Amino acid sequence: MNEFEEFLLEQETQLNNKLGEKAEAINAIGHGYAHSKIILMGEHAVVYDFPAIALPFSGVQVHSIATKSKDDVSSIDCMYFTGPLSKAPTSLKNVICAIDISLQSLKVNIPVHIQIESTIPQERGMGSSAAVAVSVIRALYNLFDQPLDDQQLQYIANQAEVIAHESTSGLDTLLASSNQPFIYRKSKPAVRFSLKLNAYLVVADSGQAGQTKLAVKKVMKRRKDNPDFSQKILTAIGQFVTQAFDAISKGDVQSLGRLMTYNHYYLNQLGVSNEHLDVIVSAAWQAGALGAKLTGGGLGGCVIALAETKAEAITIAQAMQVAGAVQSWYIPLHKE
Repeated sequence: MNEFEEFLLEQETQLNNKLGEKAEAINAIGHGYAHSKIILMGEHAVVYDFPAIALPFSGVQVHSIATKSKDDVSSIDCMYFTGPLSKAPTSLKNVICAIDISLQSLKVNIPVHIQIESTIPQERGMGSSAAVAVSVIRALYNLFDQPLDDQQLQYIANQAEVIAHESTSGLDTLLASSNQPFIYRKSKPAVRFSLKLNAYLVVADSGQAGQTKLAVKKVMKRRKDNPDFSQKILTAIGQFVTQAFDAISKGDVQSLGRLMTYNHYYLNQLGVSNEHLDVIVSAAWQAGALGAKLTGGGLGGCVIALAETKAEAITIAQAMQVAGAVQSWYIPLHKE
């Protein structure tokens, strides 16, 4: 072994020692949190480069707890699976990817145990997959007592989402890791803005899984079969979003609610609503909502409504459940 090789060996030994010290010098428990997201306006039109408005929704959240594994293998405990990561189902691929990429980024090589507690319903267009990834990453960085800025967090989470789902717009990750809403357009960077409205957002779970892929295909077929009509509808939705953004800027909740209702009608014309969603939307209107619409891909998922007061939000939420929603939440769009 020559002098240079001895030097490299010494450097590698020192690095391994530091990593070993780092692995030992961890918090007993690491915690990570993330929330869901709601598309306020612009579903489907956003696919064709019209704007959409998305909000972080704290009514449902994910809490991940990371600890050093008591065994020699990394493991997970969640409502869908408990056991070694190596035996986890493919539905948890994004979690496995998030753990692997985080540990690589942290430069530690010890087995960990992740416990995931989530109140975000799956397949409802609320970004549950991205929220879980964000919370797991935060928990691991907290466990190893390392700083984590938003850029790194979003990079790791998007990597996990791409590996698990083959593609991602990054919007779900962005909203899961941020406390501010964004106006988003495919061809432009997302722009965050301030949302302070004297109103409440009501969200109701229809009890039906959203069918985003099928809905997107339906819109594509409709554009092919009737291009002029479809383009008119998509353009109108894009204009509603622009007008809604202006209404938000002015604090005009009446106009915002009216535009939400228009948005739902046009989504219905595209064929991405269904009878069950329409019944829940109608129930919200009849209960006094300023506006109501489906949110997300459609053909199931959630319905949202806008209320002026907390009392009205409660009344609307109850009416939506009577109409068939399985659960509902409401949050203020201002600080109480």
